[in-house]
Amino acid sequence: MTFTARSASPTDAASIARIYNEGIEDRLGTFETRPRTAGDIAAWFDGLHPLVVVDDAAGHVVAFASTSSYRTRDCYAGIAEFSVYVERASRGHGAGRLAMQHLI
Repeated sequence: MTFTARSASPTDAASIARIYNEGIEDRLGTFETRPRTAGDIAAWFDGLHPLVVVDDAAGHVVAFASTSSYRTRDCYAGIAEFSVYVERASRGHGAGRLAMQHLI
């Protein structure tokens, strides 16, 4: 499979929500239980935390990697945690690795 990583934009919010919701349903990478909407994901584009997506050869978003604030305590200022999610059909083909590499 051929993949391309790029910085995400707010127009990718629906695709990111779709992939994240698969992760919630599969219980593989989060304890979250409430599905997310594109509107929920749009809030992630805060200008502070990087967010990348991985497209397949057809331009379909198949994975994403994001960062978010780790904790609100002052001692954690500037520290972020990261997440990587890959759609079910594309798992095991390197899309998640590419997302993480691009995020770094």
